[in-house]
Amino acid sequence: MRHNIRLELTICFKSKWHAGSGESSFLTDRIIRKDARNRPYIPASTLKGVIRESCEKLSRTLGFPPPLDPHETEEFSKAFAPLNMLDSPVDRIFGNKYQSGNLFFRDARFEGEPPYRFLREQSRICKYRMLGTAKDQHLFSTQYAAPITFKTSIDGYHNDLVCFDKDDPPFAYCMLISGIMAVDRLGGDKSTGSGQIQISFNSIECDGKRLSKESVFDYLDSESYNLAREESS
Repeated sequence: MRHNIRLELTICFKSKWHAGSGESSFLTDRIIRKDARNRPYIPASTLKGVIRESCEKLSRTLGFPPPLDPHETEEFSKAFAPLNMLDSPVDRIFGNKYQSGNLFFRDARFEGEPPYRFLREQSRICKYRMLGTAKDQHLFSTQYAAPITFKTSIDGYHNDLVCFDKDDPPFAYCMLISGIMAVDRLGGDKSTGSGQIQISFNSIECDGKRLSKESVFDYLDSESYNLAREESS
């Protein structure tokens, strides 16, 4: 059976944040990633990585089959099997190192004009974690953005996902929605308080039907997932 999902999201930052570009300017060592219009944005690859990590943590916590190890080098690895034959609901929709899942993320961008002077630089030091003292010659500056709101969307198309009943949403999609709700930080320097976010759903459509985010909690039972998977195999 063919399944599809579309999520429209609003990402609201509650604190300063830094989504690094890996580049520097004349005065700043770490600058924020910007688009062609010189506006900051959240890359789709960043969103996908953060959300997948959240889904994997949630999957393990709830007792679902664990995702495959991406560093596995076994000659007869389960990762070579078709995605709809894998045990983990996370692997089925996100894919693995051999096969890409049909889950498509888009860059998160904000609408309208950016606030006045929403970028600022902050000088910082690097310190020894064990000693708690500053390192010599390790003064650097980081560019941060003020709290602003972004919008993005996610689309997915998959075959033969595990469902408890044909009219119920797939377990994997419910895991995805719950994993998104569990994300509370995004970007760099999270350990120092940066990147605090709140994600809200503007719309959730699964197999052409509207879903509420509260309804997905009914499908986060690992025993029901394993039972439905055995019946469908």
